[in-house]
Amino acid sequence: MRISALFIVLSYAISAGPAAFAADSLQINFAQSVYDGVEGTGLKHPEGVGCTDDYFVVADTGNNRLVKYTFSDGVAKPAAPEMPVNSPIIVQINSKGVIYALDGDRRIVIINADGSDQGYLAPKGSPVSRKMIPRSFKIDRNDTIHILDISEGVVLILDAEGSYLRHIPVPEEAGFFSDLAVDRQGNVFLVDSTEVALYAAAPGEDRFTALASELGEYANFPTNIAVDGRGTIYLIDKHGGSLVLLNQDGSFLGHRFGYGWKNAQFYYPGQLCINPGGDLFIADRGNSRVQIFTSAQ
Repeated sequence: MRISALFIVLSYAISAGPAAFAADSLQINFAQSVYDGVEGTGLKHPEGVGCTDDYFVVADTGNNRLVKYTFSDGVAKPAAPEMPVNSPIIVQINSKGVIYALDGDRRIVIINADGSDQGYLAPKGSPVSRKMIPRSFKIDRNDTIHILDISEGVVLILDAEGSYLRHIPVPEEAGFFSDLAVDRQGNVFLVDSTEVALYAAAPGEDRFTALASELGEYANFPTNIAVDGRGTIYLIDKHGGSLVLLNQDGSFLGHRFGYGWKNAQFYYPGQLCINPGGDLFIADRGNSRVQIFTSAQ
């Protein structure tokens, strides 16, 4: 596996955090699956999920809605309100509880915590992405918004109010980027689904560098990426139904789960969210549910 020079930068940025660990030391335990909303209507092909320590919000794609669940002591319960959104596919929640959802028309809907609509996100003052087509987006711990814009081939970075900060071009030599993630230090990661590769840009950098370019041995078609508080990188392998764990330098740590319909198995999974406490929420699209896991080292 190729490990790029960017690892030196990333290692420095993360040096204050926990040390790398062996795959076997990370315990990921199944906690619960959720199938129904507050009104008893079953989830239908959910593709997205956003989370906090106290609740999570599901993009119930087939039912054109967002569904909220409380989460306490490892137990999830549906809660009001349910929010109508056209074919939502990605969900993020900022530090103030404001919900952002990418809908089927490739617009980012903004919804208050009480369920009231704020309209759509429109970048302010951007020299690029005037006709933005988001493939995915993530909101970091400072409420900075990172948008993977496939119309311009950039990661567009906006402040909490939607004003332009900067942008990073995606690598031209890559295949198709499906998702991005931002860790606690501000490193930005991109997952290339067709070339099965991982790219990264350190804070303030204006380009992405290959971090792991030979992941085909471990994943078939990775489509979603998340990073936990330790700096561990998680890839959702959509076609394999598995979770691929990588170290901070892009090296392989291990697999979890697999293809199927039982607990801790997946059928074309979608978005993964990791809350600050380390709990995992995975939209299990093909099985019309969201699965919840607790983790401990």
